[in-house]
Amino acid sequence: MRPEYYWVPIPRLTLEDELPGKLIVLEGTDGVGRSTQMKLLRDWLESSGLAVYDTGLSRGALAGRHIQEAKEGHTMGRRTQTLFYATDFADRLETEIVPALRAGYVVLTDRYIYSLMARAVVRGTNREWIRKLYGFALKPNLILYLKISVPKLLPRVLASGGFDYWESGADFLREGDMYDAFVKYQSALLEEFDRMAEEYGFTVVDADQSIKDVFDNLKTHVQAVVAEMIPGRAFLDEFVEPVIPIERESPTERRSMAETLRDFFSSLLEDN
Repeated sequence: MRPEYYWVPIPRLTLEDELPGKLIVLEGTDGVGRSTQMKLLRDWLESSGLAVYDTGLSRGALAGRHIQEAKEGHTMGRRTQTLFYATDFADRLETEIVPALRAGYVVLTDRYIYSLMARAVVRGTNREWIRKLYGFALKPNLILYLKISVPKLLPRVLASGGFDYWESGADFLREGDMYDAFVKYQSALLEEFDRMAEEYGFTVVDADQSIKDVFDNLKTHVQAVVAEMIPGRAFLDEFVEPVIPIERESPTERRSMAETLRDFFSSLLEDN
């Protein structure tokens, strides 16, 4: 693809030549199933002989480890958090994403600048400022947004271990408990995603489906982007289908939301 940027590129990344690779982004909030779909997409693409490189937030060598250390201390301010993530993204763009695209890889990234901008805006950062901060980002070939509502997200989060401090906005919200903070933060976050969906041309995929149904939907969109990269094939019908994990309905998912929340908060009281 011919490089396009949202605003002004980093000087050393001012690229004139076309990049033969494809940049595909998978967006969505925590608990929506991105990690599972990333693995399925990678297996599916590699089964055709395509080279795939995957990356994600805070995985860079320059700042990734320091972001995790700062989060463990629960002391990272919103501006520090924003600049930390921007540094990590710039490092990965320069040292991982662009080189992989130049080498002809399909680059799958578990979130991109959109999650980072949404998090910052919800925490009070000016939208225009944050968009210019990330203006050096390459425009992806495809942005897949796994969309889910907060009521549908709650059972998944509870079943997978409960509420995360940062994904509940506890670093800046002054709520009485983590449940209220989570609902308030995720509602604001999803509202910001909806606002960006039209602005940035998200391809919206309903995440409130089975793993297989979501994957089939994602494949349809990815196929249209990468088909031209496969010599001698116009379609990807010959791809070897990856093994999709069996979804087992957990006791938490079978019970009503009221029962789930009652038992969850009862356990917290017992621990105290």
